[in-house]
Amino acid sequence: MTDATDSDNKDDPPRETTPGRGQGNGEWLENRLAEALESWGYMTAQREQLLALTADVVARRESQRDEPTDYLVCECKDWATRAIDEQPIIRLCLLAYIAGAMPVLCHTTHLTERAWKLAQAFDVRLLTSDDLFKDQLPPLTTNRPPSGTYSHRQGGHPLAFRSRVPTMLYRHAADDYPDCLSGPAFDHPKGPPCYVPDRSGHDEYVSAHRSDYDFE
Repeated sequence: MTDATDSDNKDDPPRETTPGRGQGNGEWLENRLAEALESWGYMTAQREQLLALTADVVARRESQRDEPTDYLVCECKDWATRAIDEQPIIRLCLLAYIAGAMPVLCHTTHLTERAWKLAQAFDVRLLTSDDLFKDQLPPLTTNRPPSGTYSHRQGGHPLAFRSRVPTMLYRHAADDYPDCLSGPAFDHPKGPPCYVPDRSGHDEYVSAHRSDYDFE
């Protein structure tokens, strides 16, 4: 039995005649994912702006559980045969980091070895089109369905793909630095991110005209 994500699921409608499934159009899969999330108890929105990037689907659980899955940022890749490489994973993780949400990739093909390792390292929730028929958001898994193998095989533990933070960037205990943030803070949804509690000097831009700089 080959991997069900190697090509289109036989139950999916044809690309040639289905609205939203044409070349470069991911609307069909985005709609299906949004519908599935709503059936799982989420409120959703599509094509939402996060700073200068666009998220395919964003979701918030209607009844909060104080869990990482309460907020989701989702990327959809309705590709016919092309394997998903690391760039979509990196972009998705950036979007999720900006939003403080769990990254979700919904896809119709397989991931390259490098893309799958990144997904494991950053806890990306991987969904196939078949997963959208389940009765809840599927859990994180170490099972990988790569191209050309059986539908599932045991992969390595996610810790195996995570490198250590460089010693230079180590933080002390949080109690020692109560005001230090480990991620960007946003005073306003339309405002720029800031990585320090005191925004002084972080909220204005200066002209980049050549005369403003001293060149040697």
